[in-house]
Amino acid sequence: MKVAVVTGSSSGIGKEAACDLAAQGFHVVFACRNQSKTEPIMRHVIANVPHAKVTFLQLDTGKMTSVKTFAAAYLDQFDRLDVLVHNAGSGYFVKSERTTEDGLEAFFQTNYLGPFFLTKLLLDLLKKSGGRVVCVSSIEHWEGSYDFEKVTQRTGPLSYATSKLMQMLFAFELSRRHGICAAAVNPGAVMSGIWWYLRGWKATLWNFIAPMFLLNTQQGSATIVHAATAPEFTGPAYFTPYKQKSWCPYYTDLLGMFNGATAGRPDPRAYNEEHWQKLWDFSEQQIQPFL
Repeated sequence: MKVAVVTGSSSGIGKEAACDLAAQGFHVVFACRNQSKTEPIMRHVIANVPHAKVTFLQLDTGKMTSVKTFAAAYLDQFDRLDVLVHNAGSGYFVKSERTTEDGLEAFFQTNYLGPFFLTKLLLDLLKKSGGRVVCVSSIEHWEGSYDFEKVTQRTGPLSYATSKLMQMLFAFELSRRHGICAAAVNPGAVMSGIWWYLRGWKATLWNFIAPMFLLNTQQGSATIVHAATAPEFTGPAYFTPYKQKSWCPYYTDLLGMFNGATAGRPDPRAYNEEHWQKLWDFSEQQIQPFL
């Protein structure tokens, strides 16, 4: 039985992707922070998918000790890794949580560096298994900064977008450097728990209007599942749920009619291999204290 690890799979698009992969015959490892929140999802899978195999292993990508503990537990229990989905992350941090216990900027560590570190720890098993990696990026990658050192010093207006750009560049360099089948995916604009931080009238207005034009979580998981299960692809692979127009690639990658998982074109700057290598080298430096 093939094994798929889906991080942040206790809710939203991660939950939908994990359930879909279990239904397709994968032994799914739910890599999440909160076990009590995740267990009902796992019971639902077992009740509705004959012969489903699911496992919970705790993971918090915002804590390097948690990443190392997860990797050690995984290597102790499993001898293969066919799909690693980097979905866990956050779209908002309150002011008091914008620096992690490891002394790193929160978006950078939680959304990108933690997943990078996890991949490094599981890289040999990925290669041995002929596995693949799916990095959940975002339309926001178009707004990300390539000045990685500056942006990661403290939380600012470009922090989230840059963390999602990093996920994309990481997927491209992982494929080039190690020959691993890797893809970056845009889930689209999705009505999910990522909007939890809205309060009061803003939340009421958003919950009324947003379902009219946002994708649901099952639609939002389509690019993840496709990248995890499609025939092997090479090069800088990017999937979007929309059909982009050549004359307007940004806005047609932002919103549109749901088209299923579709091969897309990211920000042209993301194809620059110098950016890939620069990010990889920077990331290697950042994880050194935690090895």
